[in-house]
Amino acid sequence: MSICTLPETPVSRTSDRVQVAVHVHDHVVASDLVPQLALSPELKITAGADREVADVALVFAEHVTDALVDELAMVSHRALNPSQRTVLVAGPLRERHLAQIFAAGVVAILPRKDITARQVAHALIATSHGRAVLPEKLTRWLADEIRFLQTNLLVTQGLAAGGLTTREVEVLKLIAQGDDTAQIAQQLNYSERTIKKIMQEIMSRLKLRNRAHAVSYALRVGAI
Repeated sequence: MSICTLPETPVSRTSDRVQVAVHVHDHVVASDLVPQLALSPELKITAGADREVADVALVFAEHVTDALVDELAMVSHRALNPSQRTVLVAGPLRERHLAQIFAAGVVAILPRKDITARQVAHALIATSHGRAVLPEKLTRWLADEIRFLQTNLLVTQGLAAGGLTTREVEVLKLIAQGDDTAQIAQQLNYSERTIKKIMQEIMSRLKLRNRAHAVSYALRVGAI
């Protein structure tokens, strides 16, 4: 499985080391990698109460099961550090577990087969810096899920991307084409007062300054 790894970030001071709380459900892989990770000058393996304030939780699992998903959720719940996220080193995943795994704070997933300490260290450092490390197949899955959300769930609720309603998108498209209020009202068979009210609602709800800002927002979120 191909994974995205990031360049190692040099850290010179002990206080800058990434604190890692290790949770072992796969002793075979963990027994090989954890001692190597402990030697890294960029990482500090924590123990006891320090695990709950660590920068990153590292979970080793041979299989992803319902019980493991529950454990991941508990790790996230117990964390006293609100920025703590989880790196999961595990065997093959089932699609039905993915949403729950991400909801439990997992932002990096590495395949246990042929994984190296260097790859795990890169993922830990990247995670502590707010980045994600995911296999290509999972990245594609996330993209497909977002596409499904936009094209199905939002549409059934009368919404477009960015939280805009279908009617608001129609108005913004015409504004982007250069039409004024009277022209938009005529084309959509609304009163000019209704068009002005729609624009006021958009700008108030989304904290936008003016019509140009509203059009820019709609373009940025892919609504028009």
